[in-house]
Amino acid sequence: MTDDATRIATCQCGGLTVETKGEPELIPICGCSYCRRRSGAVYGTGVYFNKDHVSVGAGETKTFRRSSDAGRWFDCHFCTTCGTTLYWTMEIWPDRIGVPIGCLEGPPLPKPNVAVFTKHIPDWAAFDEDITAYEAARPTT
Repeated sequence: MTDDATRIATCQCGGLTVETKGEPELIPICGCSYCRRRSGAVYGTGVYFNKDHVSVGAGETKTFRRSSDAGRWFDCHFCTTCGTTLYWTMEIWPDRIGVPIGCLEGPPLPKPNVAVFTKHIPDWAAFDEDITAYEAARPTT
């Protein structure tokens, strides 16, 4: 991994892109109902970068704001043509931008480093046992 790594995230139709620079700050697996619905999978996996290392390219987006389990806002930014959520911002992490790991192309990313809301992830969707896992939210201590 290098600090100058560039990765490009693209929506399904190719009309919206996001460019990231450097390495991510966090790569969580999340089994909450919101991330499962956002991703359409048994869990969502996002890659969080410092907002100064992310630039949104051409393309029109629409924003959907929802609440988190903790009552904070979470904004999903998606392509108005194909509906792909290509990035999100969160009240709890104002200096970070999340990008779905499946939309990123470029240098390989490390594996996720934490799993949250695992009580909602089916046993058959297991992940490496050495990833720190929490049944609910990660403690903020």
